[in-house]
Amino acid sequence: MYKQISFIAGAVLLITSCSKKDSASPQVSMEYLNLNNTSVTVNAPLNIDLNKDGTDDFRVTNELRQDNASGSDLLEFRVTSLAQNQVLMKDDRTPARKEENVPIYITDELPYQWNTQLSAAIVTRVIPTDIANSYWQGTWLNHFNKYLPVKLVKDGASYLGWIQISFSNTVPMRIIVHDAAYNKIAGQSIKAGQK
Repeated sequence: MYKQISFIAGAVLLITSCSKKDSASPQVSMEYLNLNNTSVTVNAPLNIDLNKDGTDDFRVTNELRQDNASGSDLLEFRVTSLAQNQVLMKDDRTPARKEENVPIYITDELPYQWNTQLSAAIVTRVIPTDIANSYWQGTWLNHFNKYLPVKLVKDGASYLGWIQISFSNTVPMRIIVHDAAYNKIAGQSIKAGQK
């Protein structure tokens, strides 16, 4: 009987140690960039060189354009990926917004997809001909200290990262870019806010 209990205890220890190895967190080596709570206001864009290689990877900016369907002017605050880099967003250019410690994966997170070539609209000020009826829209409206998932693509390898952003519609209307980071190990998932 004692031998059977010892055998069962040993088997449980072996299974437990194997399962711990399988559930281990992926290895990370983070590169952190403090952006000093930079305000992006009208005509004051911010370029971000996330991997500090001397080439800008993302641009936080705004653009005033006209909506042909409604005749309203649109003041759009956005993040644009430069070169091969990508932002996680929907087809309608709505960017993913993550809470701290929520995982960011290398694959698409439907309905969000990794997208290059498009600007992700953080928030938009809709300005109709009657300016008094202007209003804000967008999924980042009234959200503070949230994380935009980004992907750096260098030499055919993909590196996951985040940019921490807040929106303020008080004068001056602005996007506040707090900081950013990315995992220097290609293909590895990370958590939003991980440093």
